[in-house]
Order: sequence, then C-alpha cells, then structure tokens
Amino acid sequence: MNYSQAIEYLNGFSKSGTPVTDLSRFSELMRVLGDPQKDLSFVHVAGTNGKGSVCEYVSLALQLSGCNVGKFTSPYINVTEERIQINNAPISREDFALYISIAKEGADRTGCSHYSQFEILNAAAFLCYKDKKCDITVLETGIGGLLDSTNIISPKISVITTVDLDHTAMLGGTHQEIARHKAGIIKEGCPVVVSPCQYDEVAGVLENKARELNAPFVMPDSSDIKLISSDLSGTVFEYKGERFQTKMCGKHQAVNAAAAIEVLRLLNVAPEHIKKALLTAAVPARTETLGGWIIDGAHNPSGAGALAELLKAVKGTKVLLTGMLTTKDWQGSLEKLAPLFDCVIAVDFFAENAVKKEKISEFAQSLGKKALTAESIEEGLQKAEGENAEYRILCGSLYLCGAARRILGEK
Repeated sequence: MNYSQAIEYLNGFSKSGTPVTDLSRFSELMRVLGDPQKDLSFVHVAGTNGKGSVCEYVSLALQLSGCNVGKFTSPYINVTEERIQINNAPISREDFALYISIAKEGADRTGCSHYSQFEILNAAAFLCYKDKKCDITVLETGIGGLLDSTNIISPKISVITTVDLDHTAMLGGTHQEIARHKAGIIKEGCPVVVSPCQYDEVAGVLENKARELNAPFVMPDSSDIKLISSDLSGTVFEYKGERFQTKMCGKHQAVNAAAAIEVLRLLNVAPEHIKKALLTAAVPARTETLGGWIIDGAHNPSGAGALAELLKAVKGTKVLLTGMLTTKDWQGSLEKLAPLFDCVIAVDFFAENAVKKEKISEFAQSLGKKALTAESIEEGLQKAEGENAEYRILCGSLYLCGAARRILGEK
C-alpha cells in the first residue's frame, strides 16, 4: 500500500474496535507478526493527565544520552504518523505505509476483522521499532492500561502519571476503578514510578498492586517539590533541593517532571541530559504559543484546572475559543475556565462527537459570561481577534487544537 491506501485501510476500523475482556486478540496478531515487541525495551506510560509531557521528557533525555529512541503516543495533532516517532521525529510516509501494510498482512492471517485503529497502529509501531533497532521505546497507553493493547509488553519501567476521572464509560466512574485499570501495567518485579499529588484512594490502589507484584514503588513526595515560578515562559522548581526548569508551562509540569526525573535516574541517564531535556522539551498544544494564541489541549476538568491555575497569574483581558467532546465532562471543564475569561466563543465542526456550539454558549452564559458561536474554526479565530483581548486562548479537544494549529501555521 502507498500512504493514502494505508490511511484508508486504517480508517476502515473503528477507533475502539469491538470490546475486549483480555489481550488475546492483539497477542494473536503479534504472534503471527513474529512478536517484534519481545525484542524491544520499553518505558510504559499510563495515566489520565501528563502522559504526553512525561513521554517527551523521558524520550528526549534518552536521545540526548545517545540512545536510538522510539516513542508511541496518541492522539496525533497534525498527521497520523506523528504517533510513531523515532528520536522525536515522525516516521516517513513511506515507512508508515510499509509497516501498516505488514500489519495488514498479519491481521488478514488472523482472520479477525474487528481490530481497533489503535491496535493496527500499535502493531505497525512495534514492527517499526524492531526494524529500526531502537534501543528503547517510550510507549504510551491508549485508554486505561489493563486491557490496552500496549500492555502485552514486559517493560523495564512502568510509569503512571496523574490519575483522574476520564473515559468513565469504559474505565469506571470512581477514582479507584480507574486506578485499577492504570495499575494493570504494573508487572512482576518491574519498577513503577508514580507521579506525586495523587488522590489518596488512587495512591492506595497503585501501591497495593505494586506490593502484590513485588514491584519497586517510586512515588515522589510532593513536599520535595518547591515551586519557584510558573508563567508563560515556563516553570522553575526545586526537587529534592536541586533546581530544574521546564519550557512547558504550569505548576503541573513540576509534578510531571518529578516523575520523569525518577524514571531517568532509574535508567542511569546523566543529570545534565535530564536538565537539558526538561528545559527544551515541548509538546504541541500543551500551553503552546502560536500566532498570537495560547493553545492547550485541556479537555477534562483536571487539565482545565491546571490551565486555569496558570492563567490566574496572567493579568489582562482574555478571550477563549473552545470546543469539547461529548465523551468528556465539558461542563466541569468550563466551570473551571470560564471565570477567567471576558468572552467565550464556541465551535463544533472539528469532530463528529463535538458538543453542539449552542450548548457550550448557553452553558457559558449560565456562568455569567459573554458567549458567542462561530460557524467554523476560521470564523472563531476571527471573532476572537475582534474582541481585542490582551490574551487569546484556544483549548478543548486535541482535534480542535490540531485543526487550529494548521490554520494558524498557514497564516
């Protein structure tokens, strides 16, 4: 297949596939493909928020230390092949088509037609990382952990970032239920690093699972993190008395960075590489500045709360352009964000399951805010710029962020 055919083939599957109760379906696909994952080393990362940042910190530091590093993340912002990276660069369209083609051959041999898009991409990624002789791969789960296709691996280190309520229809409606899914990536005798500042009930589930599996448990003490400053230029903090700085903004980045630091210390990465990675790592749509806009993929109340904390310190008038998905707690997110803005503008043309713009506008008005709607993202950007606010912020679904980034990049 060429690139277009590979994308068409991938889109022939649903995003989640038919429901699974174990990993046998994906394990069989990997078996017929020769189990490439068995020849690879992994840092396996699960969590609700902070996965992308931790993956970026860890992969960049490993690259700086001289490793050939694979990185598998989701969702993509601009193009599908962003999800399969080597040394922080997406693989080529030719390679993408090649490995999707090989994955297709394996899927055809299994006789199964109800894989998810994620499983096919995961298979292609494992094939690619083995073929490209990656020394280590930073592997981000899709949803949950226990039943995620990535969980067929045996990692060097498991990592669980901040756990909160999200994907509740699939993972459960309580913190404990979601934590049990995340804890599924903890393996017998394998060290697990857990981000600090967890809910007590989450920390309890994770620590108990680690104890059950004799897995060394590392969870930074929040009292060891001292925030020095956090603004749109980045975050400065001390961890265990040592000063660090991240390019990415928000005090939550100190929490993400503390977890990454512990992972990298376990991997014996030199301190200078750790510091440089934190200082230079950036993830698209994570409080990113582009074309006079601040773009952030805050799409659940926890992420919205983190963005709100950062914006509270930014003085001046602000306008928000937003769009949310029906599968998320969009009201909870807006309740955290709306008070900080002089005007809220809603759009809904970026995804099939986007919340109707009128519903977002009505909800913002119920919170006492001026609210507008726009018939397209372009119109939304124009209306926001017409508000003459000192700061223009776009946040919500990462699909919206990706579409807006393309438009702003063209400008």
